[in-house]
Amino acid sequence: MGKHFLIWLMILFFTPLLFPMVLGPATMKGNIKKDYNAAIMIFGGKEQINKELIDLYRKNLMVVASVANEFKDRHDDSAKFRNSGDPVVETIADIPGDWSESVKLEAYSLALRVVILSKWAVWLLIPMTMGFIAGVLERRLKSETFSPPIPPIYNTASHLLLALTSILLLWLMCPIPIPLTIIPTVDVLLSVFISLAIANYPKY
Repeated sequence: MGKHFLIWLMILFFTPLLFPMVLGPATMKGNIKKDYNAAIMIFGGKEQINKELIDLYRKNLMVVASVANEFKDRHDDSAKFRNSGDPVVETIADIPGDWSESVKLEAYSLALRVVILSKWAVWLLIPMTMGFIAGVLERRLKSETFSPPIPPIYNTASHLLLALTSILLLWLMCPIPIPLTIIPTVDVLLSVFISLAIANYPKY
């Protein structure tokens, strides 16, 4: 379990840094626009969403834009090689600027998805709370009826919990094109795995 945790931790650390370089600003803008339109369609209240989005971005994520702009000012020399006639050189010269723009879009996407999750917060927490309660009750039943926990179920549920949680965090940090309607399904799966992991924890 420890090794898997470290692997997912490395993925969570490096993916947000490499994702902007791989995807590019244009594709990220398209993914963010899809999220925004889906949020308006699901929740309505465009003005309220815009207000919460702008407030969250300004209060917590403007520093990301500042760092990205500073990086661009120091390393972007695309103008110098713009008319070099060598497409490879021009593409390489554009990388710092594209990365900087993509990082700012990544921060904007994070703000948008946090706002989306806040709209769903209560409905996402209820299944997870019920899964926790169900796991505790089943564990107590196992104890009173002398039924042993099943370690393979615990191990499987724990690894799936780690994987789904990490994927959800990746979805938050990177504009991965996952439909918003998938998130409630992931939440239900998390609640099921929480219940199984608590009920089958090896030690009473």
